[in-house]
Amino acid sequence: MFENVLDKNFHSAVFEHMFIICLVLFLLYIIIEIIIYLRNIDKKQKVQCQNICRYVYKYIENHMGEDFVHTSRITVFKAMRPNTEKVYLKAISRYQTKEPYKKAKVKFLPGEGVAGRCFEIQALILANLPEYSERNHMLYYKESHDKYKLAASKVDKLNTRSCLFLGIPIKIFDTGKTWGVLVLDSTIQDDRLDETFARGVEDIIRHYTVFFTEGGK
Repeated sequence: MFENVLDKNFHSAVFEHMFIICLVLFLLYIIIEIIIYLRNIDKKQKVQCQNICRYVYKYIENHMGEDFVHTSRITVFKAMRPNTEKVYLKAISRYQTKEPYKKAKVKFLPGEGVAGRCFEIQALILANLPEYSERNHMLYYKESHDKYKLAASKVDKLNTRSCLFLGIPIKIFDTGKTWGVLVLDSTIQDDRLDETFARGVEDIIRHYTVFFTEGGK
């Protein structure tokens, strides 16, 4: 059928380079399979992170009530480009009920914000800021900068300006390395969220570390 369309020189070239053509097609197939595999891993881990957020949210609701948990969010941040000078923290999963979820676009460097600070020191953080309002917004900006290295321009980009924070490092399974951070934040203060309660949430996170492996997505 194609004999009249493709000349003899083309046929000859194809047969002469058949091995190279097959090799290229095989490598292309391998690359596509790897991409699909990595995407599936990424989807699976995002589902796991969402389940962690939901479980912690329900745990807090059971212990502190609907009024408090309704003002709260649970977010999992993953360390991107780990073990490099360009590492940063990106939100990959969040659970909240107060308002529709908005994709978090703000990224945090180590030491920046509660997520970045928790990642930097690799330890639990229980922190407070002044409750944000139009009357005291300058104080909120100042303490955000002084305590957590957040510039006012970055504070303005936050979907919610919270005043109560709990940050817990997520460790890579069977290692001392930090995969990322779970952050609980609320727009109201509550003395019940103390270190004893925070350690209970930390124990929950430890049970989930089996899902986080070195080199995993």
